[in-house]
Amino acid sequence: MIEASISAAPALFPAFIVLGVIFGFVALRLARRRQRPPAAAVLFGVALAGEMSTTLAPTLSGSWGKPMCSIGSGVWDVAVGQQGLMNIALYVPVAFFGVLALRRPLTVFAGCVALSAMTEICQTLLGTGRSCDATDLVDNALGALAGTVVAVTWLWIRRHKPLSGRKDLLHSLTTAGTGFAVVAAAVWLFVPLRSDLSDIVPVNTQDQQGVSDRIATQLFGPGARVTSFGLHPDPKASSQPVLTVVTDRGRFEAEWPSGRLLVSAAANNQVDPGSLTKDQVLKAGTDFAATWFSDLTPSAGPTLTPTGAEGAFTVSYRRYNSDNVLMPMRLDITVSTSGRIMASSARRDADPQLPRPTVTAETAKQRAVAAVPGSRADTTFILAKQINGQWRPCWAVNLVKQGETQASGTVEFVDAVTGQPVAHQG
Repeated sequence: MIEASISAAPALFPAFIVLGVIFGFVALRLARRRQRPPAAAVLFGVALAGEMSTTLAPTLSGSWGKPMCSIGSGVWDVAVGQQGLMNIALYVPVAFFGVLALRRPLTVFAGCVALSAMTEICQTLLGTGRSCDATDLVDNALGALAGTVVAVTWLWIRRHKPLSGRKDLLHSLTTAGTGFAVVAAAVWLFVPLRSDLSDIVPVNTQDQQGVSDRIATQLFGPGARVTSFGLHPDPKASSQPVLTVVTDRGRFEAEWPSGRLLVSAAANNQVDPGSLTKDQVLKAGTDFAATWFSDLTPSAGPTLTPTGAEGAFTVSYRRYNSDNVLMPMRLDITVSTSGRIMASSARRDADPQLPRPTVTAETAKQRAVAAVPGSRADTTFILAKQINGQWRPCWAVNLVKQGETQASGTVEFVDAVTGQPVAHQG
C-alpha cells in the first residue's frame, strides 16, 4: 500500500527528505536560540515536512477541473474508515511534537487546524490531483486534538508544566484568526464551496470539452477523439455531478469538477492475450490504480483473479473493518496479459459505522436454508449492506437450490446481529 501511494505521487518521498532536512535544521537552530528542547523541535519540523509532502505532492493523474471545495451535511460525522483514520494520524505527531517543542497547547492546536484548512485550499488551487474536502479538515482537527492532549499529559507526567494561560490563548486566537482569514480570502476569490448538486451553477461546455480531451488522452492514448460528453447528477455514483464521455476508443465517467475517475471501458473489449506473467499483470493494474484511484489504494489491498476469458484478469481492491466485514468501497480493474487496461470501475463509499456482528456463519447458513426450503448452504461471507437506508453487517449465504449440483447465484442475506433474513435491497 505504501508502494502504491509513492507510485501515485512520485515526488512524495523526495519532497519529504528535502523538507525534513530543511525544517529539521531550521527547527534545531530556533530551539537552541530560544532554549527549547532540540529533539522535540527537530521532530516537530520533520512532522511538518511529512504533512506537507503527503498532502501537497502532486499525483500522476493531476486535476483538470476548476478549483472547488466540498462541504455538506455529512461532513461533520466522525470518520472511522481507514482513510479518515489516516487523516487523523497525519496530524497527531505534528501536534504532539509541536506542544513538546513550544509548550503552548492552545496555540499549537489552533495552528494545526489553520494549517489543515490552508492545505485543503492549496490542494485544489495547485492542481495536485487531490480534492479539497471539509471532511479532511475535521479528521485533521481530531488528530491535532489527540496529539495535543497526549502531549499535555506527557508534560504533566514529566512535571514540565505547559505554558498555558492568557498568552497562549491570545496566541491561539491570533493564529487561528490569521489562518482562517487567509483561507476565507482564498475561498472568496478562487475556490467556490459546494454543498450539493443544487448549488452548482451550469458550467461552460468548453471546460467540459477540455477536461474530456485531457482525460481521454491519458486513458486511451494520444489521438483519442471525444465524440460526445455530458454532465448529469448520479447520487449513487458520486455526490458530485458526473461527466460522461464517449470517445472513438472507449468511454469513461469522472466526477466534475475534480476529474476523479469513476468508470472506464475500452471500445475494444476483445481480450488480446500477451506474454505477461500474473505478477506483471498485477503490477499493470496496481500502477493504473495508483495513478487514477490514489485515494482508494492506500487503505485496500489488491487481489488478482481470472475473469473467465483466457488472457484477462481482474485486479480488485477491497476494504474490511476490524470485524472482517467487507466495506462498500470497491475498485475493479480488468487487465489483459498484454498489459492493456480494458475496463475499470470504482465505488468510493465511506466506511459506515456498524454494530458488532454476533451471529456466526453456521447460524446464518441455517437461517438462510430455512428461508429457502429445499436448498443447502454453500459458501458465505459477511459484508456491510444497506437496509431501509441504514448500514448493517449481513451474512451473504450462497445457496444450492433443490435440483442443482452447485450454486447458481441464489444468495440469501441474514442480519449478522439479529439473525433475521433481510430483503434483497441496497
